[in-house]
Amino acid sequence: MNKFLLLFLCVCLVGCSSTPTMMEEKEQVQMKPRDLQIVALGDSLTEGVGDEEGGYVAFIEQYLENRDDVNKVFVHNFGKRGLRSTQLADVMINNESVIQQADLIFITIGGNDMMKVVRSHFLSLTYDLFVKEQQAFASRLDEQLQLLRHMNQDAYIVLIGLYNPFSSAFPNIPEMDEVIHMWNEGSKEVISRYDRTLFVPIADLFEGRDDVLYDDQFHPNKLGYEQMAKRIYEYLQKHREWIGE
Repeated sequence: MNKFLLLFLCVCLVGCSSTPTMMEEKEQVQMKPRDLQIVALGDSLTEGVGDEEGGYVAFIEQYLENRDDVNKVFVHNFGKRGLRSTQLADVMINNESVIQQADLIFITIGGNDMMKVVRSHFLSLTYDLFVKEQQAFASRLDEQLQLLRHMNQDAYIVLIGLYNPFSSAFPNIPEMDEVIHMWNEGSKEVISRYDRTLFVPIADLFEGRDDVLYDDQFHPNKLGYEQMAKRIYEYLQKHREWIGE
């Protein structure tokens, strides 16, 4: 009887050890590399003006494809030079079918809204003019995020902040750093109202640095875009829910 009991226990142990547990099966599923669909929306920063190789979006694509948990990255870049927030909704609507399939959505917007204030009031610029425009911009941004969520409830949305390219071009506006900070804080507050979103600040990356700007002293050069991409990826690493963790 003892021999039969011992044989039975051995069979059970062998059978149990060869059968993966529920946790092991879950880990195996999570480790399987996945494809990622990326949509990039916005202005010249998303288009990559100043870098012939694609700007920050191209760097992000490289970083993601080097991950063990990512198989292939498919990028749809709808960035357009000169785009203002008043035009962003049309870009979304025209590309709704692609947005619906997105896993990650990157947005740069607002720089041209600020430039509109500068050009319209060049000789009479005041802080209050920027405050008024930022409030209108924040309202539009909220509407556009609602539209994105209507198109895609699950995509992880990354809004990239503004930096100050005006210091050398407009030294007579010492409050411009304050304007940029105010604008970024407003955008950060708006996007925080939505789940699965992230605001990435980049203003500090360009402070007092000409080596990260293109020849026009306005757009980033390749190094500038690389610094942007590193910051974005660093923030994504801290908020890993975008990859399903």
